[in-house]
Amino acid sequence: MTSLRDRARGCLLGLAAGDALGAPAENLTPAEIRRRWGRLTEIEGGGTDDTEYAIYAASLLVRHGHDLRAHDVAAAYRAEIIPRVSGPMRGAGFSELGTVEALRRGLEPPLTGLVHAHGWSDGLAMRAAPYGIFCPGDPAEAARLVEQDGLVSGSGEGIVGGRAVAGAVAAAMGGATPDEVVAAALAVIPAESWTARNVVRVRDVLASFPDPGGSELVEALHRAVVVRHYPWTDVAPEAVALALAAFLAGGGEVEASVTFGVSLGRDADTIGAIAGAVAGAARGERGVPARWAARIGPVTGKCLPVVAGRHVLDVADELAEGL
Repeated sequence: MTSLRDRARGCLLGLAAGDALGAPAENLTPAEIRRRWGRLTEIEGGGTDDTEYAIYAASLLVRHGHDLRAHDVAAAYRAEIIPRVSGPMRGAGFSELGTVEALRRGLEPPLTGLVHAHGWSDGLAMRAAPYGIFCPGDPAEAARLVEQDGLVSGSGEGIVGGRAVAGAVAAAMGGATPDEVVAAALAVIPAESWTARNVVRVRDVLASFPDPGGSELVEALHRAVVVRHYPWTDVAPEAVALALAAFLAGGGEVEASVTFGVSLGRDADTIGAIAGAVAGAARGERGVPARWAARIGPVTGKCLPVVAGRHVLDVADELAEGL
């Protein structure tokens, strides 16, 4: 039987591996990824803000637990993130940058997540996994908690996407099957939401492809959910749906899910991170390829100096204490 600690470690290790594997493919098309790598399977460098923000979210849970509220998150940003921003937050997403400016202006949540035009971004979804770890088998509570974080930096579909990922990870932590994991993600978000519609679309596409490989499936998934006319790729309903599609296509296995996820391009590091987090929670630490795990070291804090030197495995152990 896989322990909760092992699932927690697998989740954050899978997230970091997916982030790092997908980083060089970010914003590329599937065709360009195939031209450069064929299938991108080996980690070339470090991760991005996805891993650093997940570590920071975990620290909030360790401090506040189930009592975490949006004002706690805002206070932590003001005390620990903003004072250390002396230059550009390298790699930070639009929603997080907008939040920093809103907090500097003295605004409070939920206005901090509403005042900028990027509340629909996947910034919450990329850091939602710790909330699922913290609520094993309880997707509704994981979704409730991650929304408190989301109210500081996002709104609308950005929060919905975070809820879906937190719910999926919570279900995976409880030993759910891949189909049950996706059902749990859908159960904690409005059925009429853009994110829910996209998840249902990709699930239907996968059902029509008996062989979950090949460029034809990739193109079908893109046709189903990708906003081709929009210049940016960090769209939560798109990234979350593609990540869950990758998890299903990979049968819940970490390597298969992550490599398929990053082959989809677009916001490839976030898609890989979400797919890796969900699959890692399902399979545990031993489900993450050893060669990938060996490439994951402490984060550098290039985006969030407050987390510099922290390793996802230590963070996972902290979250798992008392579960």
